[in-house]
Amino acid sequence: MLPHAPLTETIAAYESELDQLPVLSALGLRHELVVEPLPYKLFDAYGVQVDLVRADQLHPVISGNKWYKLKYNLLEAQRQGCHELLSFGGVWSNHLHALACLAAALKISAVGVVRGEEHDVATNPMLLEAARQGMTFEFVSRQRFRQLRDDPFAMASVGRYLIPEGGDNPLGVLGAASMVHCLRCDVSRYTHGAVAVGTGCTYAGLRLGLPSQVKLLGVSALKGAWMQRAIAEKMTQLNVPEASWLLSTQHHRGGFAAVDESLLSFITEFRDNTGVALEPVYTGKAMLALIDFIQQQIIPSGSRVLFIHSGGLQGLRGFKPPLEPNPDIPDE
Repeated sequence: MLPHAPLTETIAAYESELDQLPVLSALGLRHELVVEPLPYKLFDAYGVQVDLVRADQLHPVISGNKWYKLKYNLLEAQRQGCHELLSFGGVWSNHLHALACLAAALKISAVGVVRGEEHDVATNPMLLEAARQGMTFEFVSRQRFRQLRDDPFAMASVGRYLIPEGGDNPLGVLGAASMVHCLRCDVSRYTHGAVAVGTGCTYAGLRLGLPSQVKLLGVSALKGAWMQRAIAEKMTQLNVPEASWLLSTQHHRGGFAAVDESLLSFITEFRDNTGVALEPVYTGKAMLALIDFIQQQIIPSGSRVLFIHSGGLQGLRGFKPPLEPNPDIPDE
């Protein structure tokens, strides 16, 4: 469960403690998140203003929402005097990629439990980069991975700090809520927020952090009605009013990491017209869903939307052929 103190006070206390870790400051992680207008003809045509949270530009490796879900977990690991971090993910996991970099900065060991026994570090760029940062791997069957997802503490040992897949625990939710406090804007001006949903950790945290009048739209990257039940249960545990959030389970386009030509064409077209790179697993589907919400007038004319870019662009390399942001459009 989250701490009982008021959210703002709790976050301020954690941030003050975080500032005492100079090695993290040395990574260049900013305290403020840039928010910028996102001009796009379709938004203009429907009279909707969309602003973009550039969490994707936070850090070259620790991008998007990954830092926020991990930072308070790292503090807790330090408090407990742990000498090793262990977490879970797929072969292209943005979460494990970021964790390896942070563990190296803290000079603490890291273990990644990876779904699928067939993978090879030497042939996978993400795994290779994480290994060069010092992370070691344990490859497990998909069945075993599901078991560990339900009971990660089956891998507990003395001095080891466990972080669930995607950083999805109370400290991860609290860290995600802190994203709102880092925004360089007045969030009360927005009618809606929008974000991709994986484990639901970032989604729940943002819902806690945003003003109650801002309706938060989540776009599930995973297939199945169970996602609606899982997110509803999470929101109920956090005492979040049902009217303040809406989860789409219809925009996954076939399931987790499933892509089609129209999605890839949209990502290319959007990048060419806006200069913003998206990826097909999370942010590309979330942006398409936002457009659908606008066209259906679920988000009516006159609305102002805050779209959170949750990063994950390193995962573009996991597609065949590898997808890359347009090199002709510089990062801002």
